[in-house]
Amino acid sequence: MYSYPDPKTKDPTQRFWQRVFEMLPATLAWGTFASLIGLSFVLPFQVALFVLIFDLYWLFKAVYLSAHLIVAYRQMKKDIKINWLNKAKSLKGFENISHVVMLLTYDEAPEVLAQSIESLTQMEYPLDKVIVVVATEEREGEARQKKEKYLKQKFKGVFQDFIVTTHPDGIEGEMKAKGANATYAAKQMKEYLDKKNISIDQTIVSVFDSDTVSHPKYFAALTYEFLTMDNPHKHSYQPLPMYHNNIWDAPAFTRVVAISSSFWHMMESVRFDRMVTFSSHSMSFKTLVEVDFWPINMVSDDSVIYWKCVNYYNGDYSVVPIHIPVSLDAVQAHNPVQAFKNQYFQMRRWAYGIENLATTMRSYAINSKAPIGDRIRRIWNMIEGHYTWATSAFILAIFIWFPIWFGGNTFQSTVFSNILPRYASVIMNITLLGLIVTAYINILLLPPRPKRYSRWRTAMMYLQWIFIPFVALLLGALPAIEAQTRLLFGKYLGFWVTPKVRTNNNSKK
Repeated sequence: MYSYPDPKTKDPTQRFWQRVFEMLPATLAWGTFASLIGLSFVLPFQVALFVLIFDLYWLFKAVYLSAHLIVAYRQMKKDIKINWLNKAKSLKGFENISHVVMLLTYDEAPEVLAQSIESLTQMEYPLDKVIVVVATEEREGEARQKKEKYLKQKFKGVFQDFIVTTHPDGIEGEMKAKGANATYAAKQMKEYLDKKNISIDQTIVSVFDSDTVSHPKYFAALTYEFLTMDNPHKHSYQPLPMYHNNIWDAPAFTRVVAISSSFWHMMESVRFDRMVTFSSHSMSFKTLVEVDFWPINMVSDDSVIYWKCVNYYNGDYSVVPIHIPVSLDAVQAHNPVQAFKNQYFQMRRWAYGIENLATTMRSYAINSKAPIGDRIRRIWNMIEGHYTWATSAFILAIFIWFPIWFGGNTFQSTVFSNILPRYASVIMNITLLGLIVTAYINILLLPPRPKRYSRWRTAMMYLQWIFIPFVALLLGALPAIEAQTRLLFGKYLGFWVTPKVRTNNNSKK
């Protein structure tokens, strides 16, 4: 059985290296902040020049990413128009493909799951080839039993089969996390498929969050991509996550986070060499079994399964973008303060994905069977992505002032000191003009405005982007810094379940 490094290892040597790599991200981030502050006293001109160049770098990066967003949007609009089912039916092996769709749940109201499952009934794909699995947690108690009864009655006979699994509570070595539930449910499904003589080689498993509303064409497009890959078992398949289920109801600042997250994944989808599985995605069931499922004691299950596969296949593994959207919930609460807290905790959990660095350094980084260039590229992308996530907003918004404040009279009397804020402001204002592209594409992608809202709500969809500086700092960089600092000091996070609020019901994700 394939073995992946245990993040909770007791082996002294392995524990030492685990801690070294857990401490690295925060060391880089805080080291940058400390260096910029300290050097502002002794080398203010050099620090000011660095920050100005950094501003220019982000200007060019904003243009670069905006171009990728446009490309991804056009690709999505093109792919949604394709009759993927006809294309898939024309391929050899189509009749042999089975789909297992796992919806992972803890404490969500049954109506949330029902909406997600209802979207599956609308798919442009034979439902008699689809097995739906609702993976519940024993610790939900009586509510779990009511949920199971409600869903089984509602969807009985709709799919090839409809199964509800119950993950036992208190299994030794497990974290109370989505990955542990997913692994238990997948192992149950492995036994089920064996009994039914359904080949795992020809089964695609899609692991969805409980609020995932799939596009009707997703599974047909997924099947087509799977059948046309040279080795379909060496790929994960990633739809475009759009946080649109309740986007009109969410507060403005959480809408900005939700839409920014959606757009980030759209941009990554056309930079596929950087793609890592996120949230709802699909893969070969055979591959899932070979890599021994998800770790049961890590928070970031959706990305760690990618790193397990990369190491197992010695680097010969990648993510295939499916330019078909799936819709999820934006963060919402009964009041703005609670919504802010929920959004912060969700972003902190996402940023905690840097926990993958330590286990990846203990596995893939030293995997001599993998090309060294590929190892360097993938690990660099992980480190660079989380480093800029934690530091960029602070450098852009705050550190421009440090040379002026602490550089002394000599620097403060220079022309450069006087024009620095003005130049930096001009650069950042030009950078923010890129929000015009973002706001426009956002309006194009939005679901229809509910009748209960006036046109003023639509106007707010444009005006909400004034929150970008606030969101970038307090709901972007700050939770990332906290996540990395917790790893630095060994103050590990558990799996935080984001509360979900829908009209007339309250649930969790």
